[in-house]
Amino acid sequence: MAHRLIHIGVGGRGKWSVNMVPNRDDYQSVALVDIREDHLETAMGVTGLPESSCFRTLDQALNNVEADAVVVITPPDLHTEHCLEALRDGKHVLVEKPFTKTLADSRMLVEEAEKNGVTICVSQNAKYNAGAVTLNRLIRDEVYGKPCFGMHMALSWRKKGVHHSGEDDHAYLWERGIHDFDTMRFMFADTPKRMWAHDFNPSWSPYKAGAGAHAWIEFEGGATCGYLCCFESHKGAKMTRIDTEGGTLELDGGKLTLKHREKDEEEEIPLDECPDSTTVIMNEWNKYLSDGVEPEFSGRNNLTTVAMVEGCGAASEHGVVVDFKTYLETGSV
Repeated sequence: MAHRLIHIGVGGRGKWSVNMVPNRDDYQSVALVDIREDHLETAMGVTGLPESSCFRTLDQALNNVEADAVVVITPPDLHTEHCLEALRDGKHVLVEKPFTKTLADSRMLVEEAEKNGVTICVSQNAKYNAGAVTLNRLIRDEVYGKPCFGMHMALSWRKKGVHHSGEDDHAYLWERGIHDFDTMRFMFADTPKRMWAHDFNPSWSPYKAGAGAHAWIEFEGGATCGYLCCFESHKGAKMTRIDTEGGTLELDGGKLTLKHREKDEEEEIPLDECPDSTTVIMNEWNKYLSDGVEPEFSGRNNLTTVAMVEGCGAASEHGVVVDFKTYLETGSV
């Protein structure tokens, strides 16, 4: 039987789940929620739902439609409110990243889901791109030996101004770092041990604070990874590299190469064949709802990613190296 979905937030990023459901037989869209009429009209055209299945608030949809789950793709500052409302109504939840804007709220929602006998997952899909999946396999299976150190760099120029993190104290970390750190721990196939960060805001930045960040993550297995990212760089760049015992793996522009330790030439490593990252999310969510197989992006598993982001923000504010286990457990440095 198809899982009946209420979609709240059906414009912008919210289009992805609305567009996917009509092509699947394991989900069925039963209601659309948005404050904008044009968003609802477009979503009705995709889903074939009538105007009677469109609502302005989640409460209206929950009280008028029989559903099994809610897909929350509203602005991040509203995630806690909308997820909590759905969970307390006995609905499963899939929420767009970031889970919430605080570790305390994210943990509360995980506990609320368990209390109500439902599940909550976070659509943290970036790690399922072919490059990250291939690196995860190579590192996990130690194809070229154990990882020692790495670097992730992502520099870009936001010509259209700020996005939803414009007023945040740690803008990049919450808007994009949430994906970067989630993917980083996936690629290193490990759990953080310690972390440090310093975020910054160029003088020309339209963000309130933290349009860029330096960071450093040490993993339990001993590997370390540096991090340099910014929304306000005049020249774009994106690269991830991991040095292992056998050589350097570098992912750049969708191309993965290996520089062997004992050879001068580099070789290109074929990327694993992977479904679209959002298809992976919907496939694995279905397994969770149908068979109880908890995915990597479950709310509980995502607490690690939220703690990395919030902990790095705290490291920047206090000028300290943060013990990850302590921060995950207590939310303090």
